[in-house]
Amino acid sequence: MSGDDNNFDYDSILEKMKDKPMYQNVSGNITKQYQYEIRMTYLIIYSIVLILGVTLNFIVIFISCLKKKNSPKVATWIMALALTHFVSCISIVFQFLYAYNNFIWDYGSASCKLSSYITYGSMFSTSAMLSLWSISSSFSKVACMNKCKNCNLILISFSWTIAAVLACPSLFSREIRFSQCIDDYDLDKEKTTQNGIIRLKTVVVMRFLLGLLMPALIMFLSYLASAQRTCQDCKKQAQIICAIKISYFVFWGPQIVLTMLQATVNEFLGLNMLRYGLPGATAMAIAHCCIFPLIYLLFGGSIKMNWMTHDSDHGTENYKSIRLQMSQKVNFPVFPLPF
Repeated sequence: MSGDDNNFDYDSILEKMKDKPMYQNVSGNITKQYQYEIRMTYLIIYSIVLILGVTLNFIVIFISCLKKKNSPKVATWIMALALTHFVSCISIVFQFLYAYNNFIWDYGSASCKLSSYITYGSMFSTSAMLSLWSISSSFSKVACMNKCKNCNLILISFSWTIAAVLACPSLFSREIRFSQCIDDYDLDKEKTTQNGIIRLKTVVVMRFLLGLLMPALIMFLSYLASAQRTCQDCKKQAQIICAIKISYFVFWGPQIVLTMLQATVNEFLGLNMLRYGLPGATAMAIAHCCIFPLIYLLFGGSIKMNWMTHDSDHGTENYKSIRLQMSQKVNFPVFPLPF
């Protein structure tokens, strides 16, 4: 079995499908050149994600702490997402060492399980946070939402709890076999059973429904229910938030869909899709850790991320209060706003 695709389910699927005619020569067809190309691709991507992800997410966490006084809602959600991705980036160290060591896992069974658990936990946590953030924004004017001072923290904690539960299959299925960190959903270690295949299909379908389909539906309905923003600052903030939501589906969608298709209707996936499509989807999923900070910088136009200080739920009134606080600190007179 190939250990190239080292953090996701389809490496174990390949092992399960070897007895089928169309998959009998999978391992034999993977040449040393192909293995070298995949290994170098992973090493380059892991290096970039580690450097950018750790650095940029740390900067976002730091700036969010500073901006939290002026706009606690937006800064709190951004900081929670950055914390999630920061932890996920750190776990990529094991995957980098795994690829560097020619896909031989020498780091213990616990790290094998935790590496996959943190990766999928980051996926579920991100989808849950983006979904709950969308819901809270849609009902921001409701009285109970305004009375709850720690509502955002409660929702964020709830999203982390959901992610911790939904990522649990990695703790039970991930193990070391023949010096490789792979998934095995069979209780019988000697052979593949029908129950093991059913468990595998259940897990990948669950990841598709709860990690992709349901969040997409929630965000779309929340967008339809939310009020249209009129001021320029609101539009800029809305564009950035919309961009990070879209990027989540762009970077996680291919991996989730392809693994589900392979586990459920594998006869429709050719050998080229197994060899090139899934590794490419894996690389995109890994890269999601550093995408959000890049979006903040590109769309925000500044590393200061001043767009977070604007509270879209209060609009101009919040902006006036901020100007009043600033003028009182420096003893400048407050001039009337032109709008």
